[in-house]
Amino acid sequence: MLGNSVLLSVLAFSPTLQRYGAAPTAAASAVGTRPCVATMGLFDAFKKGFENKDYSQSPGTYEQTNARASHVLVKTEAEALQIKNEIASNKCDFAEAASKYSTCSSSARGGKLGKFAPGVMAKEFDDVVFSLVDTGKLNPKNEAVLYEPKYAVGEVLGPVQTKFGWHLIKIETRYIADFDYRLKEEGVVEL
Repeated sequence: MLGNSVLLSVLAFSPTLQRYGAAPTAAASAVGTRPCVATMGLFDAFKKGFENKDYSQSPGTYEQTNARASHVLVKTEAEALQIKNEIASNKCDFAEAASKYSTCSSSARGGKLGKFAPGVMAKEFDDVVFSLVDTGKLNPKNEAVLYEPKYAVGEVLGPVQTKFGWHLIKIETRYIADFDYRLKEEGVVEL
């Protein structure tokens, strides 16, 4: 009886196994012997799939969209503009400004927020960090319109208002996954 359920599992995952270069027949041939052997057959097939040469050659392709940013959080827009002017005139750098002026606990780390994905921060914050613009160009395979980040890494952005107050934002790093470009192009998600 267990053999049939394992066989059904193998058949259900057959397209996935084949996409990753694994032969579902190896797992299916183990059905009917012992449940342990059948399970190991499935495990081996999945393991082979995840040792895919495409992944090892470009692991970043499989990474999710994310960013690292720092911010300065203050109560008023006027404060944020004053601090932005201090940074622009080299009276202090961004980390010093965050340590000196920010009301957020991240001020102890120079405003560093760490790595985060879209949807973790307030919407207005995400809109700045993850906003994309249509380049009007197609990808190399002419399959989809290419999008690129609206704001440059390292640029001091804002002031941006959220329910927490007014932010100055500095994007430290950003990775926009190709999958998200495709989803945005198809109108499935908005970044």
